[in-house]
Amino acid sequence: MSSKSTVLLTLAFAALIGIGIADPSPASDPSAKLGIWFGRWNFSGQIYQTKYSNAHPDTGVADCTWTVNKGYVLCDYFSDNPPHDDLAVISYSRAAKAYTLVQIHKDRPSSSETMTQNENTWITSRNVPDKGRTLGVRTTFVFVTPEKQTTTVQLSADKGKTWTTTVRVTAVKSA
Repeated sequence: MSSKSTVLLTLAFAALIGIGIADPSPASDPSAKLGIWFGRWNFSGQIYQTKYSNAHPDTGVADCTWTVNKGYVLCDYFSDNPPHDDLAVISYSRAAKAYTLVQIHKDRPSSSETMTQNENTWITSRNVPDKGRTLGVRTTFVFVTPEKQTTTVQLSADKGKTWTTTVRVTAVKSA
């Protein structure tokens, strides 16, 4: 085998297994920014008493991992008060130049919403029907550090003029 063939085969093999090829940096690849979500997150906080929610503590865990092709982050959320198990998929579309959050729930309809990202803050917004009207739902995720995140869920019945905070939790990465 010629040295040229050996070099080509070695390069091809290295490309297949990823030797010497670093993951894209978040600065050059927006999808790499999804890595901030990776890990096991233990969360605790409060669901507030409002006309949309009943007050109680909220604790649980979220396990977030990359899919094999690193095109998606898959998060399995389990909360124990009240018990519920939800799935979230976070992705970046190069064509749309946008992040998307898809949530799958066992006890209510799934949702898909565009997610904006600015520095350490990620925000989703969507509208949901409620007793003949439309409520705006805004969820803000702030990565205080790569190991600590706060999440706030707010609702608006007046097209965003005023917002009512219904959920506030803090998550700490444990693995």
